[in-house]
Amino acid sequence: MPYMPLPRSTELSRLKQLILHLSAIFVLITLLSPRVAYSEELEPYTDSTAKGFTLPDIKGEAQSLTDYRGKVVLVNFWASWCMPCVQEMPELTQLKQHLDGQPFEILALNVGEGENRVKHFAKRTSFNLPVLMDKSSKVFNEWKIEIMPTSFLIDARGRVRYRARGNPGWENEQTLSIIEKLIKETGKADGAKQ
Repeated sequence: MPYMPLPRSTELSRLKQLILHLSAIFVLITLLSPRVAYSEELEPYTDSTAKGFTLPDIKGEAQSLTDYRGKVVLVNFWASWCMPCVQEMPELTQLKQHLDGQPFEILALNVGEGENRVKHFAKRTSFNLPVLMDKSSKVFNEWKIEIMPTSFLIDARGRVRYRARGNPGWENEQTLSIIEKLIKETGKADGAKQ
């Protein structure tokens, strides 16, 4: 009797399982992508107390949120594997350049990645904003982030005023006017201290 190969039904069964798994992954990505990728505008944030943090930057130096008191701070949570995060980075860089010389800073908090990976990513993409390392995702969890990118605008007194889940369009007029309004309030906050 000649040699008989295994029935093709086993191979077909495995192929069907693979196709089902890939289909399920595709559906998940499709369902989650619009939620992660875009938000129409900055939204006022009601839990106004910014939870402080101290994290190392990619040079290993400790940075605290309180170091930036007196400035408007945009805290941006991101990861190099998050395509919407990567897509908004040029806008964040342009925003920082647009507001250069004003009491404004952007802190890019990388979530859950290793230092070497983030350094390599920042160098490869010429991402030159302050990058802080939230390796254990502690700050990410304390701030109750659900999706990335998520950003918070903090006023000069350290209060969270706005949140953006996704990219609100950092170059659009409405977003810029909100940031510029917070910067104008900075002078009033300085006057109140004296």
